[in-house]
Amino acid sequence: MSAPAAFFGHQHTLLDAQLHAHLLDVAGADFASALQHLQRWRANLAQHIEVENTRLLPHVPAGARWAARVYRLEHDRIALLADEYALKVQAVADQPPQDEQDRRAAVLMLLDAAHALRHVLEHHHAREEQALAHELPAALQAAAWAGTEPGGAAR
Repeated sequence: MSAPAAFFGHQHTLLDAQLHAHLLDVAGADFASALQHLQRWRANLAQHIEVENTRLLPHVPAGARWAARVYRLEHDRIALLADEYALKVQAVADQPPQDEQDRRAAVLMLLDAAHALRHVLEHHHAREEQALAHELPAALQAAAWAGTEPGGAAR
């Protein structure tokens, strides 16, 4: 990862690890833990989007590969997909399947439901790391991300 992409890459790696932990819980049919991991990830995702929208995107230069509007629209889409997915996880956690066949069906449904979200995240993160990270000054990125760590509260 190049130096300019390091700030975004670090943030994305931490968020991806949280989502991965959630998906491992889903794969293991531990729906209560899956919900807790997802809720933590979702809160950190919201913080991440807020930092980008308020501290970074206002500084996207004219002539950038993608306008700030593109990133904001993607943030809105990611938040919507995350919230829709969270409703499905919540429903399964609230009424966990009682037999093995139903557990397997619930696991498969949730993994399928997470697919669109993961796809959009992957492309969005790549866009930010390949373009936005190189178009914003490193000092601005460092200042924007100072005091934030996905996986914990703002420091």
